[in-house]
Amino acid sequence: FELKHYNITPIADFLEVKNTVGATPVSKSFRLAGLVVDAQHRLTKTGKNYGVLFIEDFTGKTDFFLWQEDYVKYLNYLEKGMIIMVEGGFREKRYKQGEYEFNFTKLHLLESVKSTLTRQLVVETEPEFIDEEFINFMDNNIKDNPGKTSIKFNIHNKLKDHKVSMYTIENGFKMNDELAVYLNEHSYMDVNVLTV
Repeated sequence: FELKHYNITPIADFLEVKNTVGATPVSKSFRLAGLVVDAQHRLTKTGKNYGVLFIEDFTGKTDFFLWQEDYVKYLNYLEKGMIIMVEGGFREKRYKQGEYEFNFTKLHLLESVKSTLTRQLVVETEPEFIDEEFINFMDNNIKDNPGKTSIKFNIHNKLKDHKVSMYTIENGFKMNDELAVYLNEHSYMDVNVLTV
C-alpha cells in the first residue's frame, strides 16, 4: 500500500539519478523505502562519528552516509532488519563545488508512514459496490481510529453520468493497516492518497 500510494521511488530508478547526479544537478526530492541490510558506525580522521546505511527494495540496493547531526538524529534507524522510509534530495557539497551528496529531510519507520503522512484519502467507486458490509467497515474503522486525516468518497454512476462526493468536515481519522488491507482487497475501488 505504501509503495503504491506514497510517491516512493524504486531504488533502481533512484540509482539511475544518483549515478548521473554530478553531470546533471537534480533538485527533485525522493522518498525511498526498503529493508536495512547493513548499518555501519564509523569514525572520521578527526574522531567524529558517522554512519553508513544500506537499504534494499525489490529493485536494488543503495547506501547513504549520515554525517554529524543526521547521525545523532537517526542513530536508532541504523539497525539491520528495520524497514524504513528515507526522504531527501541531492545538494551541492559545501566545500566541493560541482560535487553532490544526498541530504536527509526525514527518516522514519515505513509502518508509521500511513498514519503520519496521509492528509486525505480519496475513495472512488460505483453505487453498486456500496453495500452494508462496506458501510459498516468504513463506519467502524473511522470511529475506531480518530485522527486528523480527512476522507472523501466519490461515487460515480457511469450509466447516468452522475457523481456524488461526500467528505469529512469535522471528525477525521487516522490511516491504518486494517483500512489499507481492506482497500487493497477490494480492487473495484480507486484509491488516491494525498500526502503531507
